[in-house]
Amino acid sequence: MIRVLSSFVGLGLLLGACSYQSEVFGPPIYAIYKMPVEEARSHLAGRTVMTFVDVYRDCTLHQTGQYYYPVCNETPGPGTQVEYLAENGRTYLWFPGNRRLVSGSWTVRRWREKYEICFSYSRASRDFVTGATGDNLTCDLLSNYAETITEIRQEDSFDLSSDTLPFVLKRDQTTFEALLTRLQSGN
Repeated sequence: MIRVLSSFVGLGLLLGACSYQSEVFGPPIYAIYKMPVEEARSHLAGRTVMTFVDVYRDCTLHQTGQYYYPVCNETPGPGTQVEYLAENGRTYLWFPGNRRLVSGSWTVRRWREKYEICFSYSRASRDFVTGATGDNLTCDLLSNYAETITEIRQEDSFDLSSDTLPFVLKRDQTTFEALLTRLQSGN
């Protein structure tokens, strides 16, 4: 399954002021947006990232007279995902329910005055929401991606780059500590 980026979240991420201030990567996002691309990339490379998306909200604004109101459709999100972003541009995604890791590549690139993070996964993978097969580049603003991050560590915490699945991940929200404890106990 392919990571589904938060671009489907819609109105739920219109809290841009919050994400713009996020310091999940170290410096706040607005400071990262001012850096050269290689420096911005260095704040992600070599890290294990845990994200959690419970529900995707696809919202549009509708007008009635002079008033606008949001209409939102909700679809279940993938839940917890753990991904190692290797320094060489490879990525290893531990997706809930999968019995194998999903490998691919990642990059950071300039988009207008901001950065977006882009992922491409193997052709054998499938997008969680759309069902489309992998091998497509999917990008999202770094600030939107930061909104989904629950924890980040400066190492390959679960040795995902070995392409070995530690165990089948559940969708439930969890922590690095809980997963490491489960791994050490052999469950």
